[in-house]
Amino acid sequence: MENAIGIFSNLVNMAIPALIFIFLNDILFLSKDLPKAERDADPAMRRKHRKKLIKLIFVSPIGFFLLFIFAFIALEMIVNAFLLALGVVEFSSDVALMPSLSAQRGFFIKTGVAAATNDGLLFTLALAAVTAVPILVAVIRSYCRIIGCSHGLGVFVYMAVLYMYVTGTLVTLPITEINATISGLISTVSFITMLLIFYQSAAEKIEFMRRQPDSKALRQINTLPTINFALLTILLGLEIMMEANGNMDTAYYIVILIFTVILYISAQLSYNILFRHIEESSEIVSLSKESLAAQEQVTLAFAEITEAKSGQTGQHIKRVSEYARILAEGMGYDHNTVENIRIASMMHDVGKLLIPPEILEKKGRLTDEEYKVMKNHVVIGENLLHNAPGEIMSVARVIAQQHHEKYNGGGYLGMKGEEIAIEARITAVADVYDALTSNRSYKKAWYSEQAYEMIVNERGEHFDPRVVDVFVEHFDEIKAVQERYADSPRLRPTG
Repeated sequence: MENAIGIFSNLVNMAIPALIFIFLNDILFLSKDLPKAERDADPAMRRKHRKKLIKLIFVSPIGFFLLFIFAFIALEMIVNAFLLALGVVEFSSDVALMPSLSAQRGFFIKTGVAAATNDGLLFTLALAAVTAVPILVAVIRSYCRIIGCSHGLGVFVYMAVLYMYVTGTLVTLPITEINATISGLISTVSFITMLLIFYQSAAEKIEFMRRQPDSKALRQINTLPTINFALLTILLGLEIMMEANGNMDTAYYIVILIFTVILYISAQLSYNILFRHIEESSEIVSLSKESLAAQEQVTLAFAEITEAKSGQTGQHIKRVSEYARILAEGMGYDHNTVENIRIASMMHDVGKLLIPPEILEKKGRLTDEEYKVMKNHVVIGENLLHNAPGEIMSVARVIAQQHHEKYNGGGYLGMKGEEIAIEARITAVADVYDALTSNRSYKKAWYSEQAYEMIVNERGEHFDPRVVDVFVEHFDEIKAVQERYADSPRLRPTG
């Protein structure tokens, strides 16, 4: 009966932290991606949500520790068999951690006889560390996949929860010898209290980091809980060693408790400092987005004036900018670079503002003199934007100057290969594809497949081979944008 009570109380004290962990992740992550209203309306989404909750049980701190224990015991058996084969019988037969059960402690891990010595216990703890690291890495990767967040954010949240769980265990470990139920209750209450404090200060910041997976703030904050967990694990190992050697008395326990509390308080202060930095970063990002939106509107208006002067619609620049975005993303550039290219590409033909309208709107082929004047729009565009401030305008200046360059050197200015800025090489593919598939005063539109074939054939000649490869890979997205921003009324392309 006493053993049954011990087991039951042990299970309850294990289940509560696991449920709290699942509840926290449901609020912070799962419910953000699968809102309750949508789940209620879709049985498939409800099942998907339920499966994710179940999976979280196995990657919770409790799940991690159980997985670690089983893996450790298996590894320990292998090591002991190896030591036995080497003839180290005395050491291998006794240095062990074994699952055990008692009415007072419930389920716990018991050290062997030799493990009570410093050498034996140090060996056991070193073996435990070697076992725990790859398991923890695998568990956190699974955790990130389940909640659908970046690896950095997953490490931060998981390690923060794990270090709080270890803190509760560390504080209550000596009490376990007296009464497992009371010890487990205190540990659980401590864990929940720390988690609530963490959640109150961290929830909004975690949401910001979730939306900014590449933020500098996340990279800064990511290592803190890992360091806390490592230090607390060392303290826990020290406490286990002292208890196994019979040296754990009230004085030592108070010293360890003081160190634990100091570490927890310093961690909270560090979190507060870093969270304040995140708030400032969030404000900067918000202001940056407003500034970017304002720049985009000005750029779009300016580009539309240019297109109107040349008898084209504003849809052309929207299509070119979206094509450029798709190509830049496909080449793996970060969000900021992609946005700069997307917006700056709208200004690729800004130099046409100063080209005579009789040349811009001429129907039919241009004369050699007229073509020379038309080609000059890349120089005019570069001059117009030369002193324009800001990163976007700097990119726009390069694109305006170089978007008619050819990869083989046969373009307007004779630049070739890597001499041409990558932003201009991307815009060149976007602009030519749209020009080919759009109606002009001097030609009818081509079919998408015709333009696709032409661009592929010009790989390494007119266009950068890498950009063409991305164009081919993302052609379905290109066509979707072409349809979304089609000129109205749409003229049927030539066959």
